[in-house]
Amino acid sequence: MPAPGDIHVVHNERLQAFVAYQLTHQDARDGSLAVLTLDWTGATLPDPAAVAAMQPARFNYLQQDNALHHLGVGKQVPRDFQRVGWRAPLVDAAPNRFGSWPDGSEIERQRHWDALDAAATQAFKRAADAEDRTVLLEHGDYPVRRCATRLDGAAMNLAPSLHLFDALPLLTRLDIGEPVPGLLPWLRTRPLIHTLDISHTQDTTLDLRGTGLVQASIDATGLHHLHLNHGLSRLTLHGTITPGLVIEGEDDGRWLTLISTDATLRWSGLAALGALQLRDVRELDGGRIAERFLQLRALHVTGAPAVLHGLQRLGELQHLHTLSASDVFPPEDAVFPAPGCWPRLCRLWLGSVPAALGAAIRKAYKREVASGLDLAVTQLRTPDWLAANVDNPFRDWDGSAHVTTAQANKAATLYRKACSEALKLASASGDAAAVTEALAQVGRTYTEGFNALDRRSGFIETEEREQIYTAWLGIVDAVEARSVMALDREVLRAAMNEARTF
Repeated sequence: MPAPGDIHVVHNERLQAFVAYQLTHQDARDGSLAVLTLDWTGATLPDPAAVAAMQPARFNYLQQDNALHHLGVGKQVPRDFQRVGWRAPLVDAAPNRFGSWPDGSEIERQRHWDALDAAATQAFKRAADAEDRTVLLEHGDYPVRRCATRLDGAAMNLAPSLHLFDALPLLTRLDIGEPVPGLLPWLRTRPLIHTLDISHTQDTTLDLRGTGLVQASIDATGLHHLHLNHGLSRLTLHGTITPGLVIEGEDDGRWLTLISTDATLRWSGLAALGALQLRDVRELDGGRIAERFLQLRALHVTGAPAVLHGLQRLGELQHLHTLSASDVFPPEDAVFPAPGCWPRLCRLWLGSVPAALGAAIRKAYKREVASGLDLAVTQLRTPDWLAANVDNPFRDWDGSAHVTTAQANKAATLYRKACSEALKLASASGDAAAVTEALAQVGRTYTEGFNALDRRSGFIETEEREQIYTAWLGIVDAVEARSVMALDREVLRAAMNEARTF
């Protein structure tokens, strides 16, 4: 049984080294553990002398200053963690942050920071200590100040030269919604800019090589070639992805997590992709995933809900470490891969899956929990549930921790009623202003329904509030599509906010 003081190591493939951790605390209420990163890495397992010399690791990348990496995590030690010794816990205080089990990526980030241009990192640290709000560039209500951490394309296009922004030592993010001449050559001179969100690229080729990006979100509409930089760890693709798109990346994508809502995977490249996240998909093919990405280590799927074909083909992914899925429904006769297919599997999280399949998975994988598999199979669904909830944006409320079944059902009813009334407006005669005004009233009634639902128990928090709002925007989208009108979304947004009390 895991206990505070235990020291474990886990192998990080990118570092080609083991990284050491200590379990420091265990919550008496639920058994959850706290994990501290230690200052040891090595190509082979540590000997007793190395264990005795280990100390807490300290991190200073970005805003951190000699900080510990100390997290509250789950209670099941992953099976790829190896116990190598015990020492009295090296820190007294319990952590105030929570997250997933670490894997050495925090060591990667520190080493990446240490390898950056020293003048740039020192300027960043100095600027972080003393906020300079001097205006560098006027930009309406949002002038660019010397302490800016992000820029958008509109502001950049106001500058006589992009090198004006070299005076922003804290700049780490770019949100580019319009073409910015000279963007990429300039970006290659700014190694601390780690995040790029770009759309409307116009060109058919986007070349990020030579930049210091760690995360990129790209509208791939019209792209034929996408060249990724070394060090990129997360790539989000949106827009209309054409079958002719070719993506090239470091080590064929081995260290990359790719995020997309397009499950067709019609583009080519990244044959060694490390992690794939498919979000809000309606249909996907396990065989297609296995054929494209045989070395996949992590697969996450959220359905809208989704029909999954070729479930058993996922068993071909022998390197799989993590599999999570929710609102994914294979055919009734589908067979889930047996435990032997995934010798490296450490985490299997399935939510909102067919009841019979979920029960079979629990039975088949029960023994694996004893050897360290983190198993969670929740929210088992009947065929009747699926038939009733295929178009219900609040389907995941049913069975959640703090929303009752009655509340989930009422939310679905409010949505369907608002959707029905809104689509009637789309078919009626009238101009955009008249439809907007009538739809605003539908939005008020929809919102007041949730006010009443929340009044007794106050269960609507940030996540639920966002889901209610997103569902309403989906209704507005449907009305615009059917009526072929551009509605005044500010009026519709204001109507909802004025009525909202949750």
